[in-house]
Amino acid sequence: MRAHLGGALVLLSACSRAPVDVVLITVDTLRVDHVSAYEPDGPAKTPNMDGLAEDGVIHTQAFSPVSVTAPAFASLMTGQSPEQHGVLMNQFRGGDPLSPDAVTLAERFAEAEAKYATAGFVSAYTLRRAVGLGQGFQVYNGGERANRWGDQTISTALSWLESHRERPIFLWVHSYDPHGPVRRFAKPADRRAEWKDVPENAAHIPMYQKADEITDPAFYAQMYVRGVQYADRQVGRVIEALKEQGRYEDALIILLADHGETLTERDLWFDHGTSAHVEQLHIPLIVKYPKNRRAGSHDDRLISLMDVTPTVLSEARLPALPDPAGVALTTSGTLHDALKGEGSHCKEVEILKCRPRGGLGKELSVRSLAHTVVHQSRSPDDLRLFYNRTTDPKELQPAPDGEPQGLSSILDAMHVDRAARTYADPPGSAAAQDSEEIQKLKKLGYVE
Repeated sequence: MRAHLGGALVLLSACSRAPVDVVLITVDTLRVDHVSAYEPDGPAKTPNMDGLAEDGVIHTQAFSPVSVTAPAFASLMTGQSPEQHGVLMNQFRGGDPLSPDAVTLAERFAEAEAKYATAGFVSAYTLRRAVGLGQGFQVYNGGERANRWGDQTISTALSWLESHRERPIFLWVHSYDPHGPVRRFAKPADRRAEWKDVPENAAHIPMYQKADEITDPAFYAQMYVRGVQYADRQVGRVIEALKEQGRYEDALIILLADHGETLTERDLWFDHGTSAHVEQLHIPLIVKYPKNRRAGSHDDRLISLMDVTPTVLSEARLPALPDPAGVALTTSGTLHDALKGEGSHCKEVEILKCRPRGGLGKELSVRSLAHTVVHQSRSPDDLRLFYNRTTDPKELQPAPDGEPQGLSSILDAMHVDRAARTYADPPGSAAAQDSEEIQKLKKLGYVE
């Protein structure tokens, strides 16, 4: 009888607990090694992200399932894999929007008895309402015609936050600033500087990134650092506002990236979407729990972007979403033995060896804590690459000692699934070149 009474008391406590404010802060195209909480001696200094990390948990082995924006955020908001929710590429690349039948994290908060105010403020055209990620948000703002600077997005979000002081909130704020073209962070003195001129480098730099005739990768790396540090300042504004309103201590605040960025590790520099290697899929993920539980700790388990939604719903004590592939980060023990990852598509760039162009040429990977296997669609024969993540964490030197046990069978099934998918005409095709959408995307720098 005593055990039954104890259970009743626990249930009463759960029902009477105040609703939890939840804030997702997402920074597009953010590499792990450019967050100084992860890499103190790295090229970027991110004091505001670092401050959040001091009050939260740093997840050191977090991965996105896909290296482009809309599919990654679809996985974030549904807790499902790309093959489950069906968003495999950005919409303008021939991918599908998130189905209206999908159930999202925001919808759970909109349905909650606690009467949450829900809002998403995004900075990227790739996240415009047509992509389908606005489901469940009472306010979904940004990205309809063009990308916008993070300070504009954050200012709009903070105005909304100020007007909802008396309600629990589910708030998503998104900064696009590290994403190219990074030349927008250049100052006049940078253009006049004596950068190394190596003509053969030009083939490695995407057209949308190019700044005049500069071919020195150091220039683009420096501009990327400025984008990251600019984004960090916007993160600081959100945190400061939450503290000023007295929300910070009791809030669940999660900071993450949708994907990373290749610098000079592969054939195409300062780009993403082309690869399923570590630099494009490894992401920073910092979780500040209510009352700063586990503050300053590190979690080295293999985890996925898909684990965020189950974590949020568990903390807010809201019903789980249907068919989640993710697992709450508060679960003890191993969450994933292996994670699947993928690029977006084979781009119309001469230096790339992938074939065919479009979604059927996308790169695939499966990784564990110890190993990675990568599938590349090439002509005349596909290529499998194996990496030892213990000795080669940057996945730069394929291992000569054979296949990581168990990973290739997962990759085989993944390859069969992706090969059976159908995609719209890629932007480089003759059928797509004249569309109004593609002309707009060329002006925004998305299309080769």
